[in-house]
Amino acid sequence: MTTETVFEVGTVPAEQVSEESPRAGRPARRHFSIEYKRRVLAEYDSAPTGSKGLVLRREGLYDASVKRWRTQLEAGTLGRVNTPKPRRGKKTPEQARIAELEKALAKAEAESAKKDKAIAKREEALEVLGKGVAFLEALSKKDQP
Repeated sequence: MTTETVFEVGTVPAEQVSEESPRAGRPARRHFSIEYKRRVLAEYDSAPTGSKGLVLRREGLYDASVKRWRTQLEAGTLGRVNTPKPRRGKKTPEQARIAELEKALAKAEAESAKKDKAIAKREEALEVLGKGVAFLEALSKKDQP
């Protein structure tokens, strides 16, 4: 069976990368057509046990790629452009300020809850003390003729 090359493996064009760039001379990323992916999946799935690795080696692929393609095929997303991943790393100045304010707000709310508990305990203590004073006043009035 002949294998057709549907992707290009080469170096990044010189006009895109300067000589001092760390990417200079590295192979370009491979891109596979939908037909190629489907053909490899069909061949891989129909290969007998023990010879699936031969298909992968011949095509220069990894098992993870085939698994990902199968998942995409079953989900109906094979060939769709991937949605951009959420940015991780540097936040915009607005995002940094929002995160700082949210942290300050959470700290203030925790401190407020702690103070509310302390105030509630003091109010309970004052209530008990008030009852004790009222009891003592009632006793002192009882002793007076």
